[in-house]
Formats: sequence, structure tokens, C-alpha cells
Amino acid sequence: MFVTIDLKRLIKIVIVVVLLIAAIIFVKLFISSGGLKSVISQDNRSTLVIDAGHGGIDGGAISDSGLKESDINLAIALKTEALAHFLGVDTVMTRETDTDNSENKAYSEHDNLVERAKLANSTENAVLISIHQNKFPSAVVSGAEVMYSDNDDSKALGLLTQGNLVALLDSANRRVARPAPKELLLTSTAECPTILVECGFMSNPQEVQKLASNEYQLKIAVILSGSYIQYLNNTALA
Repeated sequence: MFVTIDLKRLIKIVIVVVLLIAAIIFVKLFISSGGLKSVISQDNRSTLVIDAGHGGIDGGAISDSGLKESDINLAIALKTEALAHFLGVDTVMTRETDTDNSENKAYSEHDNLVERAKLANSTENAVLISIHQNKFPSAVVSGAEVMYSDNDDSKALGLLTQGNLVALLDSANRRVARPAPKELLLTSTAECPTILVECGFMSNPQEVQKLASNEYQLKIAVILSGSYIQYLNNTALA
């Protein structure tokens, strides 16, 4: 009796295996670089709240090719969640699909952000990472940038994450972490350590091509989850 398998399904399985191997290799690189010295100890546990920005009818920034920011945000968020679990991290997602209450005709971006902040605030020992993409009138602008809430813990996480994004993802990136503008509702109302990560520019065709790739998304996910663990370990040693 022969066992048959659909070619497309086989290709998907191979891709998943390759991505998993790539994730393990990249995590090892992260550790060997000194960026991630150890996993979280049982007495230093926290919950990583992962926010995939936008969603549903709120697509966020749109590239010239029609790619939605919300889709890239979710893809990176799901990879970050998977890697976090791989590293023994507790997580909470603000959304796990692209269909949520934003499909409702009465959708309010303000109310949606309030609900996301409430979720983070109701999570014990939470640390919030909100994943977004940037956009600019000029197509030449590129590079990841981290913004942090107005408190020392958020600043520490923001500086650490920005440093890792530059060192491990794009050494040519000259952007620096900075305080989030007060008008950003999520970073101003979340009570836990909070950063908002602009992973790249939807207005830059070369960067969009990278952001749309599984490999690049995986690298960002490793950096986000690794930076979170490094932040916790640094906090425990302080």
C-alpha cells in the first residue's frame, strides 16, 4: 500500500521544517553574540503581550504593490509567539487572525486601541511589544525604529531592542530608539513596560520585499523575543 501526499502540502511541510531550523540557528547566533545569555528563570517570569498592529478593515500602511501593513504585522507577531513558546515564554496575543471586531461597520480605531491597552493592563507582570510598519513620502527612507513609553523600564527595553535590530538585522541602520509621541494611545495608556516597533518602511520597495519574506520576518521575531528575555534577565540582575 502506497502512501501519497499532495505536492503543495509537502512543499509547505518542507518550508516549515526549514524555517524551524533557521529559527534554531538564528537563536544560537543571538546567544553566541552575547545578546541572549540565558532563558527566563522560574523566579523571573513575566508575560509577553504581543500586539500585531491594525487588522481587519484597518490595514494600516499600504505598499505600492498593495501589501498591507496589518498582514506583515500579524505574520511577525505569530512567529514571535511561536519562538517565545519555544523559549519557554508565556504570551498573550491582542489578535491572532485578520478578522476581528474591526470588520464591524461601527469600528473605532480609538476603541480598538483602548481594548488592546486594557488587555495588557489586565495581564499580570506584562511586557507589551506592539509590532508595526512605517511609511514616508520618500521611497529612500528605510530602517527599523523603536519607540518606548514614558518610563525607565520601557526605555531600557526600547534601547536594547533597537540595539539588537541594528546589530543583528541591519548594521547600516542609523535610527535610534526614542520616546513615543504622547498622542500614541497604546504606548501612553499601557501601564506595563511598552515598546512600539516600526520594523521597516512600507514606502521603500526593497524593504517591503524583505518584510514580506518569511526569513526576514523570522529574524525580526527572534530579535523581539530575544530582546524581551535579555531585558528580563538584565532587570533581574539590577
